[in-house]
Amino acid sequence: MEITQKSYRFCIEPDAPIATLESALQVVRRLEIELRALRTTATPHGMEVQMRLAAPEEDILTLCRMRLHNLIGILPIREMKAAQAAT
Repeated sequence: MEITQKSYRFCIEPDAPIATLESALQVVRRLEIELRALRTTATPHGMEVQMRLAAPEEDILTLCRMRLHNLIGILPIREMKAAQAAT
C-alpha cells in the first residue's frame, strides 16, 4: 500500500494558540492520519505551524485540510512542496 504524504503550513491567531493547536491535532487524530512532523514557532502575530502528515489516501489529507480550514483561529493553510518541507 502506497502512503501519501503532505505538508501544511498555517498560522494560528494569538487569542488562544495552544487550544487551537490542540483542536487541529484532534482533527488529525480523528481522521487516523499519521503525524510525521510538527513544528511550531511563536511570532508577534500568533503561532506558525508546520505539519507533515501521511495517510493511505490523498482524499483523507484533503478532508483534513478542509476541516482545519473550518477551525476558528486558523488562518489560510498552504501546502508546502517536498523540498520546502524537508528544511
